[in-house]
Amino acid sequence: MDISTLFTQAARKWPQALAIKDLRSARELTFAELDQALDDFAAGLVELGVGTGERVALLADTSLDYLLADYGCMAHGRVRVPLDPSLAPGELLAQIKDAGARLLLFGNGHAHVAAALVEQGVVCLPLDAVSVPGMAAAPQRVARARTELASLNYTGGTTGAPKAVMHTHASLCAVLQNIVMARAALPGDVLLNVRPLWPIAAVALLAHVLSGGQLVLAERFEASTFVGQLQQHRAAFSSLVPTQLLRVLREPRLAYPDLSVLKSIDIGAAAIAPSVLDDACELFGPRLSVLYGMTEAPWTCYLSAAQMGQLRRDGESAEGLVGRPVFAAGLRIDRPDDQGMGEIMLAGPQLMAGYWQQPELTAQVLEEGWLRSGDLGRIRADGYLQVMGRSKEIIRSGGKSIQPGEVIECLLNHPQVADAHVFGQADLEWGERVCAAVVLKPGAAPSSEQLQSHCQQVLSRFKVPRHVYFVETLPRSHYGKIQLNRLLEQLG
Repeated sequence: MDISTLFTQAARKWPQALAIKDLRSARELTFAELDQALDDFAAGLVELGVGTGERVALLADTSLDYLLADYGCMAHGRVRVPLDPSLAPGELLAQIKDAGARLLLFGNGHAHVAAALVEQGVVCLPLDAVSVPGMAAAPQRVARARTELASLNYTGGTTGAPKAVMHTHASLCAVLQNIVMARAALPGDVLLNVRPLWPIAAVALLAHVLSGGQLVLAERFEASTFVGQLQQHRAAFSSLVPTQLLRVLREPRLAYPDLSVLKSIDIGAAAIAPSVLDDACELFGPRLSVLYGMTEAPWTCYLSAAQMGQLRRDGESAEGLVGRPVFAAGLRIDRPDDQGMGEIMLAGPQLMAGYWQQPELTAQVLEEGWLRSGDLGRIRADGYLQVMGRSKEIIRSGGKSIQPGEVIECLLNHPQVADAHVFGQADLEWGERVCAAVVLKPGAAPSSEQLQSHCQQVLSRFKVPRHVYFVETLPRSHYGKIQLNRLLEQLG
């Protein structure tokens, strides 16, 4: 199976059913109209001389035009290259050149960036200027080869230079199948999207559409209106990163809304603090699901809302639990210690083909069909994977290993702390010293010593931050992950 064929099948099954609604532009497309719009987009690419297999870079916020370009590329044999809108022009230029993109398509709000890139020789066009409706010479839809490259996804680059992950039609179809099997959405179910579409989220939305569901694109995420939007659009599904979830929970609420239609809110991309999970379950009830994967292996494990509910009824916190492998995905722990903890290894048809033009780096992480995730975890007796943290994030100080998440949770429990990140810095005596970057709540002014004293009441002495930096904000990617390289630059 390939993505082009899946679109054709969806249009035949549900031609007049509503597929996508864009709240920003008030545009709607049925499945038949969506299928035609993909052909119109492809016709425009032909007019521009963009051939099969060539890379098309995308720089835009969430919109219907973005999805038409994204899906249109894959349906007609061009390679999507979604770019992070938060990157500086120089960073974007490096990725465009690395991918060898034929052109950049940009959305509203990014014209100034496109103008800067044009000066560097990049061909840039607005997203809405490509489609050629009703063109007789529109390219015929053909099935794509399983091994054909469909997508180049640049990783978040939270600790270093981004890498371009290669996904074929086969691996993306496996991702789609994993999502469909995990969610078990029904035709007509509404999914409310408030997340950015870079780098792989557009594919997750595609799974919902191709299973006959209706996609509602919100203008942007607003914590104050999110719950109301769920109710207004009678959403069965939605998805949040932990930082978005935390902001929703901090909003004042006089009454709890009617969320009887809601089946699941997927939480992924970063760890969830136990206190946040408790508050989320109080608001949404047993409707939280946790997904685990990465750009190199999307949607590999899934903890369903039903499983989450059972864990809560059993009195378990579910901290770090991400469920069992989905469908054909494989999972094992490499070199486990006496507690069963080691590096998480992933396998299955959803794995990437490798890193674009980096065979040496590919060989470092892909071993006989298994991907080194860089995450530490263990598999419980019930088969659930428990993620303990990133191996590169483990702080080794004075011969002891410290999980940053434990220290972050302690800091977030301080009444004057709004956000925090914990990391290690090289130290001649200790190897690494535990450091914390802290964002305070408005009007708060605790000292470093006061925060350290707070930690000492809960944590072992060796886990207490030796240095506390106060910052206005923590640099995060679109998916809520801390960009450590930028944080360190910020700290000087």
